[in-house]
Amino acid sequence: MEKLIGLLGIGLILGLCVLLSNNRRHINWRLVVTGIAIQVVFAFLILKVPFVRGIFDSLGNGVQSLLDSAKDGVAFVAGEELAKSKFIFALVIGGSIIFVGALTNLLYHFGILQKIVKGLGWALRKSMRISGAEALSAGAEVFLGQVESQLLISRYIKTVTQSELLGIMACAMATISGSALVAYVSLGVDPTYLLMASFMTAPSALVIAKIMVPETDPSALTREVELADERTSVNFIDALADGARQGYDVAKNVMVMLIAFIAAVVLFNKILVGLGSPWTLQEMVGWAFTPVAYILGIPWDEAVRVGPLLGTKTILNEFIAYVDLTAMQKGAEALSARTLMITTVALCGFANLASIAINIGGLTAMAPERKGDIARMGFKALIAATLASWLTAALAGLFM
Repeated sequence: MEKLIGLLGIGLILGLCVLLSNNRRHINWRLVVTGIAIQVVFAFLILKVPFVRGIFDSLGNGVQSLLDSAKDGVAFVAGEELAKSKFIFALVIGGSIIFVGALTNLLYHFGILQKIVKGLGWALRKSMRISGAEALSAGAEVFLGQVESQLLISRYIKTVTQSELLGIMACAMATISGSALVAYVSLGVDPTYLLMASFMTAPSALVIAKIMVPETDPSALTREVELADERTSVNFIDALADGARQGYDVAKNVMVMLIAFIAAVVLFNKILVGLGSPWTLQEMVGWAFTPVAYILGIPWDEAVRVGPLLGTKTILNEFIAYVDLTAMQKGAEALSARTLMITTVALCGFANLASIAINIGGLTAMAPERKGDIARMGFKALIAATLASWLTAALAGLFM
């Protein structure tokens, strides 16, 4: 029954996208069908084919090994006991982000990351027939953060079409970076499901974006795009050091954001209590998002607990939502395995209110003359990215 509801949810999500479209006559249904087919194949292979599942489990174990290596680095600086402590959040999570940042920059220095991004971009462009700028950006989003991936195509931002712009922004918000993935794993989130979501959500975001703002300029599909190569490190030691500094900046931003947002939520809930409200912010948000959780294929008795997580992710961020999810799984009423998978995938992505500002700020710096277009696309990109995560979760739920 839940799978039938999930199938209905997929139809509702796509139907909503059509209603939000600014040019329904130009929707490329071949692209839509191809994008969904790619996700279906991914979900089937990962969840139903033992050999492929084993590959992703091995990749997940690799992520866990990265995390363990990062903890060894933390142990050297802070001591073994502190490194093992789950309460030293900044050290454990921050150390993981710094280490992955260093490794990512090392791969970039040797040109390995660029080749992987080009390969993924080529596959997306050929299969979905999207523009080169969108394809390269989407390929980079699987590994890099929102602004970092857009920097790879920064020279083209000033000339991309409205449809391309939404595709680029939606992919940025719908996916996560490698550093974020490791940080979520350190919280206890299943790395296999996170990896699955990372690969599935990019085509999902492109599907949603191309329905909401269809491409009307045929020349955009044939325009050649080259990946920007901005390597500045002189050797691998310099690359590691520079990557560690970049990782530190990301870790610092994550910690500052968590302190501010969690404190703000606690304060707001105290104000509600003072005003005599029997509900917290999370509970009020949960009412709005519980039906969403239900149409993703989650049973109603669990949807009432998943709804607040979806709301927390959208209004605050996915990090706090994953913190709440892991706490929920340690409690007496843990979610079932299938619901946990759907929830993990639905929460995976940067689609929240703060990401609008991040995208507008980053893209405007690259193309100041497009400031108006970028600002107008901000909220639409958030909607597209959110729907993309939900679509991916509902599709994955059909195979478990």
